[in-house]
Amino acid sequence: MNWSMLRASRNRTVAGLLLAAAVGAMSATASHATTFTLSLSGNVADFNYFSFNSGGTHFDQGVLALSGLGDMNAITVNQGDTIDMTLTLDQAFTVPASQLLTTHIINLTGPDFPAGSTASLGTMDFYLGGSHVTGVPDTVSTTSGQVGDAAGLFPPDNGSLTFDTIISDFTITTLSGPATLNSSTYYYTLFSHAVPEPATWAMMLMGFGGLGAVLRRCRTHAAFSVT
Repeated sequence: MNWSMLRASRNRTVAGLLLAAAVGAMSATASHATTFTLSLSGNVADFNYFSFNSGGTHFDQGVLALSGLGDMNAITVNQGDTIDMTLTLDQAFTVPASQLLTTHIINLTGPDFPAGSTASLGTMDFYLGGSHVTGVPDTVSTTSGQVGDAAGLFPPDNGSLTFDTIISDFTITTLSGPATLNSSTYYYTLFSHAVPEPATWAMMLMGFGGLGAVLRRCRTHAAFSVT
């Protein structure tokens, strides 16, 4: 018996089985990916407004807790899942112009959602009365312990923006296990005075993500002013 030929044949068989198993696993993962259609809503009258200073920069912020994602209709996502998200306001809303930078962020949060980068970048599209107003490429799609979209408008695109609907979608690209999302917040921030470079402002949004989660629970309206 030619043992060399036998071993070679056996190795080819094992390699073929391993390849088939790997392909099967990949197919199974792809076939189990879920697309969540998430419809969020908010009332303009429920905005909370804040002004604060940090690191020589002045910030004016509007924060709105959203409906459509809660304990009764939470979603549990896995790696590979896609979220198609629509935020609808009860009436048209205008975000004022900023001096140097305006950011728009929709955060989805959950008690067990991990920190770190978990989602791909997409585009945040703004609509008014069904007509497309503008589309802004996402700069960040995740912040610490939550997932969402963050879009930044630098000059000359940081003028006032009126809209009643935001549509966005993103895919969960890195997640070790299932994680639940059960709350959501929209907020915008106007930057005045000194502002970080585009390469570094995204790092600040990670901190603002946590801040927005805290601020949305505050029911006291602070004075809103733009210097």
